[in-house]
Amino acid sequence: MSDKPAVGFIGVGLMGKGMAKNAVEKGFPVTVVAHRKRDAVEDLIQRGATEASNAKELAGKVDVIVLCVTGAPQVEQTLRKPDGILAGARKGLTIIDCSTSEPDVTERLHKELAECGITFMDAPLSRTPAHAWEGELTTFVGGPDDLVKKWHPLLSTWASVILPTGGPVGSAHALKLVNNLISIGYAALWSECYAMMPKIGLKPQVLRDLIANTGMNCGNFQNFSKYICDGDPNAHQFSLSNCLKDMTYYSRLASRHGTATLMSSGALETLKLGINMGFGERNIPEAVDILHRLNAQKEGPFTGD
Repeated sequence: MSDKPAVGFIGVGLMGKGMAKNAVEKGFPVTVVAHRKRDAVEDLIQRGATEASNAKELAGKVDVIVLCVTGAPQVEQTLRKPDGILAGARKGLTIIDCSTSEPDVTERLHKELAECGITFMDAPLSRTPAHAWEGELTTFVGGPDDLVKKWHPLLSTWASVILPTGGPVGSAHALKLVNNLISIGYAALWSECYAMMPKIGLKPQVLRDLIANTGMNCGNFQNFSKYICDGDPNAHQFSLSNCLKDMTYYSRLASRHGTATLMSSGALETLKLGINMGFGERNIPEAVDILHRLNAQKEGPFTGD
């Protein structure tokens, strides 16, 4: 038997599958909850994972549960539904929420579950599904040092960079929203810049070449550019509907703290327009088409015509 804690995964989608794969291949006993994408579950089972029929069953079998779901409503539902985690949880269970959730929800759940002998902590993620598969994610972790240290071996199976916030549980989810404002805010900026190119008679590749030779060059820009310049919308697999969710969470966080939102408000309104245009399931590099439509321009990647 393994001397490592038994790990349960809820949410083995784009990010969670790679995380669970790394955990099981690095010696952790892993159990996953049935997922609508059976190919992910079957692949993990072939690698050594086992399957639980629901979150209640899972909670009774493992020492720690990793959540990788869409956001705060899904976290709450996973906990509280009749066959959810709390229906089967016992004292001593730890829940690590790797979702992009709302800090105030995380703080509330941490306090509530502590009264039941359950530890709830936040460890949201940065980077892409490809990095998850390779075990090269970045994760931010809130909470006291001893809690971060305790779960560092597990977190390090999927994250090559682990950043303790130095703040309480909930602070990692707040930091994640700030991080996503930077990423999504730049996507809104790149979209406006690329939509300007045909207006001034230039190909989008000219802008890519320019930025690639300045201090603004970065992975975010290069991945974003692969859609408009090369026709690849999957260079950054993150849907515009998820972007809107995260910026909405950021807006609430800012309101909670009474901070100005000059830049984030522009990104938020851009995303609202995109969702109303029916672009919700498109990936973040396709945000440029929001600006194309507003400018009455041809949508899609540059084809040379």
